[in-house]
Amino acid sequence: MKTTIEIVDATLEEQATFKIHQLSPTIEKVLGILKEEEHFLIGEAKNALYKISFSDILYIEVVDKRSFIYTAKQVYQSNDKLYQLEERLIPFDFIRVSKSMLLNIEAIQAISPLLSGRFEARLTNEEKVAISRKYVPELKKGLGMER
Repeated sequence: MKTTIEIVDATLEEQATFKIHQLSPTIEKVLGILKEEEHFLIGEAKNALYKISFSDILYIEVVDKRSFIYTAKQVYQSNDKLYQLEERLIPFDFIRVSKSMLLNIEAIQAISPLLSGRFEARLTNEEKVAISRKYVPELKKGLGMER
């Protein structure tokens, strides 16, 4: 695909134009990224609110109907529901790996199979998280391992 980039004056509105034969998953992902103006979530820790960059998030988990955002250094609480977070994060290489967890594909260091069709992901911080067998095909697709 041919690409062209033109730097415009700061007073002009930025825009992107695509001339494509058909809408592919890759183009849909790019569109999702371009539409998202804020690349961070708001999380609470120690009675303060923090901006958490999408790239810093390892995974998000729901425990007792509360959403927790895990980074390498801190755990934050979010008021958003998991499905709301999923809608925002899917274009940014996040996948659902269980009924209660979203995982950042970029945070995966290694995966290994477990009993009964489940997988385990070892993350960049050496933490291990389980992937439900229902979501293993989505994991393989996200990692480019689908057949």
